[in-house]
Amino acid sequence: MFTNPVKKKLLEGRVSVGTWSVLASPLIGEFLAREGFDYVIVDLEHHPIGLEMAVHYFQAITAGGSVPIARLAYNDHVCIKRALDAGALGVIIPLIKSAAEALKAVEFTRFPPLGQRPYGGGRVGIYGVDYLKRANDEILVMLQIEHRQAVEDLDAILAVEGYDGCFIGPTDLAVSMGLRTPMEGGCAELEDLIADLAQRIRGAGKLLGTVSASAEAWRERVAQGFTFMPLCSDLSFMRQGLNAARRELEEAGLWQSG
Repeated sequence: MFTNPVKKKLLEGRVSVGTWSVLASPLIGEFLAREGFDYVIVDLEHHPIGLEMAVHYFQAITAGGSVPIARLAYNDHVCIKRALDAGALGVIIPLIKSAAEALKAVEFTRFPPLGQRPYGGGRVGIYGVDYLKRANDEILVMLQIEHRQAVEDLDAILAVEGYDGCFIGPTDLAVSMGLRTPMEGGCAELEDLIADLAQRIRGAGKLLGTVSASAEAWRERVAQGFTFMPLCSDLSFMRQGLNAARRELEEAGLWQSG
């Protein structure tokens, strides 16, 4: 039977640990998967990764033993359909601002009777002959809450059925609200807003996700009830390793900047 172990874990109330891949390399995606992450998110929104490369990513991540998830560029039926048909077992859909947009996301990601996703066969056949029957239950659908309008319409968004959870995007949320972003050090008002959103999302019975730039931040979000928090990314892991090596060489007098 076709199952999604990440969604199963989340629905059981357990934390699922994953990461992002942004460096446009399916090989890196495979290495990340083999490190034991539950899932690897391929970022098709902000990074130069097209559908053809995404297919190879999904193959590599699956071969490495993780679940492939795609963050899409837009809440669009073509983007969603093609990513799912290429083998993604979950999607994160950005910039959901209203209940109408949430309904559209459900329509595009779910087969009838929940939605209007068409079935085209193809690569999804690797997940078994029961894919069509099981996909509505097994595909993870997370909607990004990252705009002032989404905050204002959150109750209506949460009343929409057919998607699994909300993924809070703190940086874009802060920009939209005119607050200091996490990259600028954040602010208490932003943290209060995230805490309020988290409480309302969990109270509506939806899964709760966000980004996490460090293990310390990850633990703090777990305490708030977040269970879907990709930790860092391949790029940030590379930078962390590079910076650590450079500091060691500088301390030994073997690295001189400039």
